Amino acid sequence: MEGSESQFFPERIATERLILRRQRRSDAQAVRVAVEESHEELSRWLNWAKDIPSVDAIDYYISKTRANWELGDQYLFHVFDHADRLLGVCGLEKIDWSLRGFEIGYWLRTSAVGKGYMSEAVACLEREVFGRCRGRRLAILCDRRNHRSSSIPRRLDYCLEGVLRNERLDTSGEPQDTMVWSKIA
Repeated sequence: MEGSESQFFPERIATERLILRRQRRSDAQAVRVAVEESHEELSRWLNWAKDIPSVDAIDYYISKTRANWELGDQYLFHVFDHADRLLGVCGLEKIDWSLRGFEIGYWLRTSAVGKGYMSEAVACLEREVFGRCRGRRLAILCDRRNHRSSSIPRRLDYCLEGVLRNERLDTSGEPQDTMVWSKIA
């Protein structure tokens, strides 16, 4: 990390329909409700969602991500609509400050899917990466079978670099193919 990189990201960003706000431990219950609602969908793709995490487990995870924010290692945002309803999470991980390369990850509660919210959130963070952070590369990785997740990089004109075959195990323990999408400055 070069210096204090946490200075690059504001803790709150507003878009036309959304508020992206740095995760707070007080959000743990709202996250649990969203995960509970979306468990069937999330558990297909995300290992951490195989079992619905407790509020304490979510609180602990948020405290870790807040520490990683201060280190400039991870910037995770809770995504809210303007009525203050938690819609999901979107953020930057696997940050390489020497390259100024970032990987973006996201999930959305089931009742919010299909309304363009996550595309709006990803586009917002993309502007921050290529603007404020002088980023050079932004990548999105997703299971080849996750058509909803892969529709976002398609919609936002990311380039499909390739498919990593049998790159990791999916939530059922079977090898999955991972799509690698990117956009460069």
